Order: sequence, then C-alpha cells, then structure tokens
Amino acid sequence: MILHLHFILLNSEFNQGLAADLYGGEETEDNIKLLWEDEMQVSEPVKDFKIKNNSIYKLVGYYPDDTAFSFDIWDMTIIECKTESGNQLQLAVSKKLLKKTEKVVDENGGDTHLYFYLRDKLPLENPMNGVYILKSDFPKELKKK
Repeated sequence: MILHLHFILLNSEFNQGLAADLYGGEETEDNIKLLWEDEMQVSEPVKDFKIKNNSIYKLVGYYPDDTAFSFDIWDMTIIECKTESGNQLQLAVSKKLLKKTEKVVDENGGDTHLYFYLRDKLPLENPMNGVYILKSDFPKELKKK
C-alpha cells in the first residue's frame, strides 16, 4: 500500500457560521480554515502500520559537535510503519496537539491517507518531517537560541 500522511494546523479563529451564511460554506482570505498542511508519502510501499497512543517517542540525533543525544518525549501518538522491504519508520505527534485524526482508504488505488489535525493554540516544535512536539515538552537542551 502507498501511505500518505497529512499534518494539518487548524485555525481556531475560523468561523464556520460566517462561511456558511455569506460564502456558501467556503473559507475566505479573512476567514481561513487551515493555517498550513504538511503532506508526505512514505517513499516505498508499506506492508503494515499501526498507531500507538499515549506512547513514549525517543527523539535521537546529534549535536553540532557530533555528540549523540537521546530524549524520551511522553504522551505521544506514534505512527509505526514497516515497509515491504523491511525498513521501519516512526512519525509522532504530541497527544495534546491533536484535535482529531482521520483515515481514508482509496478502494480503487489502494492508497491510504492518514490525517492528523493539529490545534493552533498550543505552540509546537517540528524538529524533522513527520514529528510534531508540544513546545513545553521539547527538550530545553535542543531549543534554538
């Protein structure tokens, strides 16, 4: 299966009533529904995926001096993908950032789309594609100066 992931930041100021009354339910320049969307596709066919709620995500990488770091981030929703070639991939979103999720399967093409709708009232960090961490949960040692 081809797996598409959509991370969408909702605009809490969007007024659906105004859109319905004056603009046929559509958003306008002054009444925007979505602030941004990151869309990505897993680069190879996915054999299996699962979504784990209330999990711990391990944020790993290297400081500029090539020293390794590893931080546990709590209360995350983690998407674990296993590709047909055996590669494994993890994407993650802080649980408090999630307003709702949605899964859409295209019966004809076999594509699966996962939508993660994020709240705009809580600041977030996006250290890499497909990882969205509540700013208050992001390791202080990694915050940019």
